[in-house]
Amino acid sequence: MAGTTIEGKEVRVLIDGVNIAGIGTFKYSPGAAVEIDDTEFGDTTEKILLGIRKRGTISFDGLAKLGNTEQEKLKRAQINGTKLTSFGARIAGSRQLVPNQTTGYHSPLSTTGNDTQPSWINITQFEITADKSGSAKVSFAGVVSGDLVEEDGT
Repeated sequence: MAGTTIEGKEVRVLIDGVNIAGIGTFKYSPGAAVEIDDTEFGDTTEKILLGIRKRGTISFDGLAKLGNTEQEKLKRAQINGTKLTSFGARIAGSRQLVPNQTTGYHSPLSTTGNDTQPSWINITQFEITADKSGSAKVSFAGVVSGDLVEEDGT
């Protein structure tokens, strides 16, 4: 099976199950693993072991919406240092990336053999920019403690 192409126009970013109005771009990176040197005397090439993965990052931005409840929740989460667990990035149909809230992997594509831990997102910054020739923009960035996992949100 070739898989299903993710259409950008169908992607949604949600908090507490509600679409965050105005958002038009989204980016998630699960984080790179630390490389541990495993080279010994006599080796002719470097050998490494993969260590712990660094935290992931997430960012999304779009149009600033004055008084939008969901954008305001994200701003307060950054100011108050709140851990977000009710966050989702809808990628296709009802499939979405969410912070893992179980100790077992709950992706519909991979249900066994994956160690996981509960995770959350911390919003580390938000920024509002405006230009006299256009609409005001808002951007959010955060770190993912643990992993975002894919689930069927139906």
